[in-house]
Amino acid sequence: MEIRVDEAQALVDEAEEIARNTRTQDEQDLVGDADDHDQEFMSQSVYDKIPSSEAGSTPRKTKKVHRKKSMPILHEHFEPGTAIRELRAHKDTITAIDFDAPFGTMVTAALDDTVRVWDLNAGRCMGYLEGHTASVRALQVEDNILATGSMDATIRLWDLSKAHYDPHGGLGKDDDEDAIAFGTDNHLEPPPGSMADCPLYTLESHVDEITALHFRGDVMVSGSADKTIRHWDLEKGRCVQTLDVMWAAAASMTTTDSGWRPTGRSQSSSADFVGALQVFETALACGTADGMVRLWDLRSGQVHRSLVGHTGAVTCLQFDDVHLVTGSVDRSIRIWDLRTGSIYDAYAYDNPITDMMFDARRIVSAAGEDVVKVYDKVEGRQWECGAGITAAEDGKTLAIVERVRVRDGYLVEGRRDGVVGVWTS
Repeated sequence: MEIRVDEAQALVDEAEEIARNTRTQDEQDLVGDADDHDQEFMSQSVYDKIPSSEAGSTPRKTKKVHRKKSMPILHEHFEPGTAIRELRAHKDTITAIDFDAPFGTMVTAALDDTVRVWDLNAGRCMGYLEGHTASVRALQVEDNILATGSMDATIRLWDLSKAHYDPHGGLGKDDDEDAIAFGTDNHLEPPPGSMADCPLYTLESHVDEITALHFRGDVMVSGSADKTIRHWDLEKGRCVQTLDVMWAAAASMTTTDSGWRPTGRSQSSSADFVGALQVFETALACGTADGMVRLWDLRSGQVHRSLVGHTGAVTCLQFDDVHLVTGSVDRSIRIWDLRTGSIYDAYAYDNPITDMMFDARRIVSAAGEDVVKVYDKVEGRQWECGAGITAAEDGKTLAIVERVRVRDGYLVEGRRDGVVGVWTS
């Protein structure tokens, strides 16, 4: 029996190696001809340039999650929109959420002033990150490194690989670690001090709350209610450049007659003036409360293009080599052609867009409802995902979805009541 198991495992490993080196038909359709940009929607080339997390990250000593074996099973056997688990993560509205990989590590923040780290495969809270003196409004996790931006005007960096965590809670279980765990959250509390060794350092330069941040490699950008964007060198742990968004806004107003646009908020309110950021090498995209999307060159510190179209504050954005996708309180998602600066496509919704993200196949968004809105590019259709679908059939209304993230067909959504839902997409 043991020989057969070993032989079967060898076959599985061989099949996975072939799968990793072979594109599926969907992937070929998505990537297309590298020179035929007009036929391309969401280029994957940016992500191909990023080193894989396996090459440079430090593996955790106590946590073992074999994600590669789980993912083929997930897509082969479960329809999009299948519930994986539900976590009662916080006691108040989720303000920020991110995860590193399907069935990997997730980090959540909420208005209850807590930041929690989760093992998505086990459905357990790994621990609490302590240090900020106010709620975290923005965060990103990548290759065990976590950045959190808070209303206390500071940014903190953490190394999650240093967490002291036992996925079985010290119960000595020897479960199949390759199995996909479905169900509700595991109520085992993390041991005190499980995250005590995770803090790296704190970045202090902004003078008001952090509303957006993004990092890639050793480069990070952050946006604040102080109406500035800070460019950080993470290797040296210091700010290397400050971009004045108000100056850029004033400069754009001198060349256009549009000026400030109605955003549904008081124009004097600056809490979300910088609503979204993304950086890649020397390119920076920034969405602000005046409805503008500005593309900056970090080498010169200047705006080289402004995208005009939204009539409300920009709350989220993401770009690749060819397209930039933005969401706004004007209840629309717009897709821009970065080569021309024109709108490639747009979608209208019933409520303001509070969050959005895309992967190679789909765009997911939080649009003021108890479900996640999904646009599937391959099938060319819009559909909904979330607990609100079955709740509506029962005549119930669940909490509004505020935050959403998707990677490789694995979707997480955070709600106003502090609950996090995990789904296939």
